[in-house]
Amino acid sequence: MTAHRGLLDGLDITGLNTALSEATCLGVDVDAAAGTLRLELDVLTLPVDGPPPDDCDVYLTLTGVSRIAASFRMQRWDDLEPVILPLTVDGLHDAVSSFGGGALHGWEFLDLDDKAWTQWRKLLSFDTTLGDRPAAHMLEFSQEEGIDPRELDVRVWFEGVTVQDKQGNDIPVDEFIAGGVRWWKAHDANDPRTQKPNIVPPL
Repeated sequence: MTAHRGLLDGLDITGLNTALSEATCLGVDVDAAAGTLRLELDVLTLPVDGPPPDDCDVYLTLTGVSRIAASFRMQRWDDLEPVILPLTVDGLHDAVSSFGGGALHGWEFLDLDDKAWTQWRKLLSFDTTLGDRPAAHMLEFSQEEGIDPRELDVRVWFEGVTVQDKQGNDIPVDEFIAGGVRWWKAHDANDPRTQKPNIVPPL
């Protein structure tokens, strides 16, 4: 698909990428009938003033999902080629959970070019069409942690996005973005509120 830069439903894609960077992926749930994919994430966020919130878990839901593709594979040090592991849409939740909370590494997740996709689309565990909805946008994320020889890449074609807290209260997407942008600006300024064991400090 053609990469869309700038706006996602009137919002900043660059900001949303920032808000998702290094978030911990706690789970994923697909409702094929409703055309949704919900990511449970522990995000990096800061309020305008004061300490970070005690609970930073959110549900980010992709709506109007028309297609999901995933490559679940394993490659040990002595394997010449990766072994493609069996997986279906229904098993995606368990596959993500098996990584025990992996980070969404990188800075770009939305409306990417096909560079990475070209590399792993030949290693698909599944490529499932959920409907004929128009795919205005795409999100891609991966799970790979430590010395685990497994890797999971997921690409989702979708129409819109919503965010809720764990109690089901809506969080305006612009507020969600603002909290993530504040966190990374504070991190770059060596703000002690952003000191975390798994986050590399600024140079």
